[in-house]
Amino acid sequence: MSDQLAPLHLTEDMEDVQAICGDDVAQELLNKLPGVEVKVPARWSANNPLARIDREKAERLIKDFAGNKFYVPTHIGRTDTRRAALQLRGEGQSTIEIALELKVSERHVRNLLSGKPLPRRKIHDDRQVDLEDFLNASHD
Repeated sequence: MSDQLAPLHLTEDMEDVQAICGDDVAQELLNKLPGVEVKVPARWSANNPLARIDREKAERLIKDFAGNKFYVPTHIGRTDTRRAALQLRGEGQSTIEIALELKVSERHVRNLLSGKPLPRRKIHDDRQVDLEDFLNASHD
């Protein structure tokens, strides 16, 4: 299994970080700062979230991205996860290897590979009218 990040695993900002600073910097951010909005300072500081990553990697990021801000994703989106799982399966990886690579459960990998629609969390608010019900009722 490779530590190199496939482009479809990354947001546009993280693709830029990977292309300019290297795979190791992008991977370090994903591993140590998932879900964090990073404001890249002009100089390294112990008070910045970048202090949580390797100093040399932080310095490379600061050199090329000082003054910028970007979000480090926590995980791959639903579509990208399925696409990544299918790509990895096509490369001959087992479900456990895919699960470890994508940081999801083996069960989830099996569901992704099966092609079945994934369940979506529904947020129900009694104060709102369901759009589909409203549209269907207006045609009756």
